[in-house]
Amino acid sequence: MNRKLLWAGLAALLIATFGAYVPSIDGEFQYDDQEIAKTTWVRDHTWFLGDWGEMPRPLTAVTFSMNHAMSGFRPRVWHVTNILIHLSVVVLAWRFSRQILARAGLGGLAAAGAAEGAQQDKWKGKGKAKRAAAAARAGLLVPEWTALAAAALFAVHPLSTEAVSYISQRSEALASAFYLGGLLVLFSWDRASDTGRRGLLLAAAMGFQVLGLKAKPIAATMPFVWLLAAIVLPPPLERDLPWTERLKRRIGWALPLVAYTVRDAYKAVAQVAGSGHAGFDLPFVTPLQYVATQMRALPIYVRLVLFPSGLNADWLFPFSRSFLEPGVLAGAAFVLSLVAAAVLLVRRFGRAEGEWPAVARVAAFGWLFFLGMLATTSLVPLRDPFVEHRLYLATLGLVLAVTATVAVALRRLGPVRGRVVGAVLALVAVGGLAAATAVRNEVWQSALALWGDASKKAPEKPRIWVNYGTALHFAGRFDEAVKAYDKSLALGFDPTVPLELVVRNTALALVRLRRYDEARARLVTYLQRAPRDGATLVILALVEVDTNRLDDAERAARQALALDPGASRPYQILGQVQEKRGDLQGAYDAFTRASRVDPSDPLPVFSMGRIEEKRGRIAEACTWYARATDALARSSAARSAADAYRRLCSNRGALP
Repeated sequence: MNRKLLWAGLAALLIATFGAYVPSIDGEFQYDDQEIAKTTWVRDHTWFLGDWGEMPRPLTAVTFSMNHAMSGFRPRVWHVTNILIHLSVVVLAWRFSRQILARAGLGGLAAAGAAEGAQQDKWKGKGKAKRAAAAARAGLLVPEWTALAAAALFAVHPLSTEAVSYISQRSEALASAFYLGGLLVLFSWDRASDTGRRGLLLAAAMGFQVLGLKAKPIAATMPFVWLLAAIVLPPPLERDLPWTERLKRRIGWALPLVAYTVRDAYKAVAQVAGSGHAGFDLPFVTPLQYVATQMRALPIYVRLVLFPSGLNADWLFPFSRSFLEPGVLAGAAFVLSLVAAAVLLVRRFGRAEGEWPAVARVAAFGWLFFLGMLATTSLVPLRDPFVEHRLYLATLGLVLAVTATVAVALRRLGPVRGRVVGAVLALVAVGGLAAATAVRNEVWQSALALWGDASKKAPEKPRIWVNYGTALHFAGRFDEAVKAYDKSLALGFDPTVPLELVVRNTALALVRLRRYDEARARLVTYLQRAPRDGATLVILALVEVDTNRLDDAERAARQALALDPGASRPYQILGQVQEKRGDLQGAYDAFTRASRVDPSDPLPVFSMGRIEEKRGRIAEACTWYARATDALARSSAARSAADAYRRLCSNRGALP
């Protein structure tokens, strides 16, 4: 085995993977990414030194805070961080694949021959001989190129784009890195014979598990996958033991991991109770209905791994209402039949020698690993029943099964022809998937491209049209934005899209079109149904400001403030009223109050800069304009602040 060539192959894979993600490297903050700017902790780079207890996904939050410290909300650093995390997962996936394939017994006679040849050479490769001999004794002869091929298919699979190019889903890849790291440590535990060393390895594995859970709850299944591997793919020295004995050897050691998992799962479910986006109390679906829905989802997930066409940022996937629906029954039959097949394969080929029995073991493990990675999101109800990023690490299980099957089949062609055909197939498959990933990443460049794509693939989903309308709004295509919002309303009720949000967004687009009477009519009609909606009152006040009905604007803003004293936008409106009345100090004070209430909002900061510019205090104006640019690029206030800074302050230094 040429180790230098193998390392060169790994390096080429990492470079190719990075290249496949270059199209999204300067992409906008998408969807939930916009919420990052509204949090105070993203600018407070010391909060993580305190208590992490109440912070959801605190490890992911730490990385967001670090990115902001490095570059504010300029997207390149954020995206590069996501890609680097993905590349780390790829390396770990390669090491994991080596272990799985070796434990299955796919090292083959060629590897054994290579080990013997290395041992016979007394002058060359003594270190290699030592390692080969140790591997031969342990029975862990690794099919290196097969493992690298599996990692390559995982690395450039288009399904990974949502977990890598969507900044908010960094948590998926980050948790996956610690998940695989923990499993590799536990596989080292399997090979250790000293009790003290096993104790240290278990402590290290628990550290990985804790960090993984702090990134995302998907790490909860890690100890169970370790136990699964002991049953399906036993270490060489335990192959002759019954699976019950192998399990018994690990149960006591696994208890701390399982106990922490249960504790963290309970806490996570308690934290999301009443949130409306996750938990067992969602108002629009029961836990049983959610599980029934997942029975329909799982076969489609498998299809997307094997044939990744039709990827969509927001699938139209209605909840099932009964286990007796034909689609649910068919999906459940598909899933359970494959589970039964995996069990039968393990029973039939668990100790059998030969390559095909080894493939059977890998296939059984790969399918059960796939289900294990999806267990948390299949059992705990979530607002969105079908999301692509959940398949990120789960994909590796099916990829391993397919790669092992193809590799063994190719050996029937002979040692030389099999290698050549295998290399060609691998290059074609990896190249095709990488090209598809690059094309998919072009969609992630902008909200306009992402939601335009989604609107074609799921045109009957109201939420897509709301998001597409917002993207059109920020692109300055206000008339099309209004049509998109109206399309969402025409499609009917969607529990994930509040009616008031659509009304407000439509009114704001109408304001930009100067269709003030229409905007006012829509707002008033809605407020007749919900007179205590302070946020909608603020939009009405904005309409009145723009039409110079200042008394009406002030009245609506104060009504909104009375309903929600902690809101910032009413102060912003009051500042605009004072500015139009010529009271610059009163306006400045109101904008200052708005900024104190919501430090993440760039609009009052930009407004403070505008007041200072009107008063001739240019240095102060430049300070506020510079600060307002530290916001997401899609914020119109941040863009206006950047334009003002370049116009007024460019000779005072570069924009930070």
